[in-house]
Amino acid sequence: MNKNIILLFAVVLLIVAIASGVYLWWSMKSGAPSVEPTVEPTPIASPEVMPTPEETPIVEEIKSDLEQIKEAFAEKYNRSVEEVDASIDNNTGTYANGLVRFAGEIGGGWWLAYNNGDGWIIVADGNGSVLCDDIEGYDFPTDMVPECWDEATSTLIQR
Repeated sequence: MNKNIILLFAVVLLIVAIASGVYLWWSMKSGAPSVEPTVEPTPIASPEVMPTPEETPIVEEIKSDLEQIKEAFAEKYNRSVEEVDASIDNNTGTYANGLVRFAGEIGGGWWLAYNNGDGWIIVADGNGSVLCDDIEGYDFPTDMVPECWDEATSTLIQR
């Protein structure tokens, strides 16, 4: 019985092969449309069109204000950026304030920063009152710095 099944399978396979060959011969001879998909070739730019390294735009990484402020603290206190844990409470784009803490230290403090257009500058930071001398000339908004300590007169100045 196995021989009959094998023989039947071989005959069917032979018929399919002959039919495929006849169809292929007929389609080539009669000019029947090809079944091959038409794919547009991808154009390859000529060397004149390829940008030179001088023309290739350089994409600069844009850092968030918080990242820039952390970098300013790292630079100010000679620490790595990874050691700086800071948050922003208020940010106008020019003035910002928040909290900062360094890794391995128990406490933290407040900070005030000014953006001069080239980046953020830490104007003042600490745990006590803001010194008037530290913020003089920066014109921080009064809602951000409502008062400061005047060391010359030992008084708290309402702004």
